[in-house]
Amino acid sequence: MKWPSPTSWFRDTYSKFPAVYWTAMSFELMERGAYYLMMPILVIHAQYNVGVPLYMAAWITMFMYPLQYGIPILSGALAEKLGYRKQIIFAFSVLSIAYMFLSFANSTVTIILSVMLVGIGIGSYKPLVSATVAKSTSDKDRNYAYSIYYWIVNFAAAVFPTIWTLMEIAKIVDPTVYAYVFRVGSIFMVVNIFTAILIFKEVPRTGQVRTVKDVGRNISIAFRDGKFVVMVLLIGGFWALYSTMLNALPLTLFNFKLVPIWFTPMMLGIFNPATIILLGFKISKFVEKMESLKVVMSGIILYLVGLAIIGLTLNWILVIVGIIIVSIGEFMVAPGYLAFVSKLAPKEKVSAYIGTNFLSSMVGLVGGTFVFGGLYTIVGAGMGRPRFFYGLLIAIGLLLLIGFMIYYKAWGREIIDRSKKIRMMQEGGSIEDYATTEPFIMRIFDRKRSAIVPMLLIPIILVSTFMMGTNEYFPPPSQTDDVIVVYEENLIQIGSNGYLQEGASEIITVEVPGTPMWFNLSLSWQDEPAGGLFRENLADSFRIVLTSPEGRVYDGCNAESYTGSLTISFNTPPEDRPTLSGEWTVTVTCVEAGDVISRGPFGLITFEEDNGNDWALTGSITTLVEA
Repeated sequence: MKWPSPTSWFRDTYSKFPAVYWTAMSFELMERGAYYLMMPILVIHAQYNVGVPLYMAAWITMFMYPLQYGIPILSGALAEKLGYRKQIIFAFSVLSIAYMFLSFANSTVTIILSVMLVGIGIGSYKPLVSATVAKSTSDKDRNYAYSIYYWIVNFAAAVFPTIWTLMEIAKIVDPTVYAYVFRVGSIFMVVNIFTAILIFKEVPRTGQVRTVKDVGRNISIAFRDGKFVVMVLLIGGFWALYSTMLNALPLTLFNFKLVPIWFTPMMLGIFNPATIILLGFKISKFVEKMESLKVVMSGIILYLVGLAIIGLTLNWILVIVGIIIVSIGEFMVAPGYLAFVSKLAPKEKVSAYIGTNFLSSMVGLVGGTFVFGGLYTIVGAGMGRPRFFYGLLIAIGLLLLIGFMIYYKAWGREIIDRSKKIRMMQEGGSIEDYATTEPFIMRIFDRKRSAIVPMLLIPIILVSTFMMGTNEYFPPPSQTDDVIVVYEENLIQIGSNGYLQEGASEIITVEVPGTPMWFNLSLSWQDEPAGGLFRENLADSFRIVLTSPEGRVYDGCNAESYTGSLTISFNTPPEDRPTLSGEWTVTVTCVEAGDVISRGPFGLITFEEDNGNDWALTGSITTLVEA
């Protein structure tokens, strides 16, 4: 089979949809780019740059979610009455002002107002792009159009933070001055405003859109079904757990200085959408023929595994691995839940049930931000026990999993079987045609006592994480009204040389201010020429030892070699960093000066003593100091 070239594929895809569709996609690219540039850094900016209290930094997104999810009830109806172009221009104008206001926010009140404005802008815009997609595409191509739409969302979420991170690494932008991030978001919205004015063509207004009355009716219809209400509460619990990825995770990593100095909050925003872009299609194909509720429960298990890797190790490399696993779990839960709701709802009420889905997201994200943000403030930062905080999260997640298991056995299997029978009656075919395929491990959910395992894990997780002890919490320094650089990288260069006789040592002292993060030392030496054709100078042996101000030699802080050079690269343990400021010593020792061998006639070998050698020490020390 001959695959089409990328150029022809792009041309065919572009011509498949009208210009107004691609204009809407450009809106989405810029709007999501601004949003996902903001989200990874928002809580860190609030605490370290603006100086809001820790509990308020952990709650900051809570002020955005009700507006972001609630306003679409009104904005969709307004667009049908006033016109989509006017509504889009209004939304992007609010967002442009919001991001610019956010860049100048210098107090708790101003940053909360800024975040609320962002919520208003997103809520005003949110339903318009999906409605434009629906109105500008045919039934035949609509699924494809929405696939491109969701791909662009994740593309923007991954690419814009990646570009910003590369600029941070290249030192084009300062990774702690976040005002520029928000101003770029504001510029993106201005671009969208001009695009809406000059290019966007009004889509037909049918008047068929959800109003407040419609939403109230949908909620009333759906919430008469007790099984649906329980499912909404359960899935809301999952979104509550998800909220910790946006607040508690960055606060934990940077409050406790668990990442290298070069690792910035913006980098945290890359891994989730990148995972979905790279693995989303394969995951979708893998789970498409599995029972929807089992997919949800499997996704929750993966999510908890990811949380455990993040919270129990607190190692930045493993944190990235945990984020990837969490992202896969999240990607399984969301579509699995919607697929199950479509089975749970009577055919004539499916739209009403799906229409209330925003409630579970909104209540879960708001409630999770409030509860877990407060829990992090008290347990994670207040008690200095971030691992125990994550132990509590995992325990709550295990309770949530038990709830899903009970639901599956009480109602879920019956609902899924009923849905299969209805499809058989409507479409014909045998039971084998509608059979699901699943990995062997998923059959555990069918066992009567499957919930015992997570029950037993809860006390084990709580006790073990509490016994892991405490970590040093680093509060931000006193703040001014200006947006400041709180920490900066300080590089100390080392250079020394000399001559050492065999067995002798020389001690070089280095005063290291701030918090030492990374040592990189290199020692080199060169034997003198042997001085003749039949003479050989045996290799000299040198050793260097790096000692902390407390007199401790860490593993990896000493090295010895005959090769003419040796290197020590040492990353200080995060838990010890507060005590490591001060006078470090580097001890250089000539362990052995190899003799000169002379080979005379008849195989006679004589030795001449080599008393010592010249050496040169170079290196650098990276420290974290207050600006």
